[in-house]
Amino acid sequence: MRADAIVHHSSTGFTRQYAKMLSQATGLPACPLDAPEAPLRGTPVLFLGWLRAGTIQGLKGALGRWQVAAVCAVGMASPAEVDVSRLARSSHLGDRPLFYLRGGYAPDRVKGLSKIMMTPIFLSTKHAAAKGDPKAGALMEVLVHGVNWVSREQLQPVLDWLEQP
Repeated sequence: MRADAIVHHSSTGFTRQYAKMLSQATGLPACPLDAPEAPLRGTPVLFLGWLRAGTIQGLKGALGRWQVAAVCAVGMASPAEVDVSRLARSSHLGDRPLFYLRGGYAPDRVKGLSKIMMTPIFLSTKHAAAKGDPKAGALMEVLVHGVNWVSREQLQPVLDWLEQP
């Protein structure tokens, strides 16, 4: 196994769901980034963080505290829409593996800066949907009602990596 623990930083719960699923599948302990029971400094960890504006939240702190063996970025976009190699470069991951996991959106749990940042997206999507844009209409459904795309199947590449010697 390439990591001794799973550390996650979650805002609306989707990243936490993935961390729990990985923990159950591997037997590795999982904990939030700021938990008192977090692994000792220097421990090899798998880090999961949520994406906001192309930045993996909590990653900088994790890199300064643990030996981050690999990273999972959890976001709203379809995996086909995410340039993982670009995200890895902008996150300064070097040769660390980066996995993208589609999480979800929970409008009732979005707070603070994230809520402020979503307002113009909501308004422009609403405008486009009103003009009949089908893609915008589908996104409006997500922005208004929320969605959970978390699935065990998305974790298979991460589990395969963890099982390598």
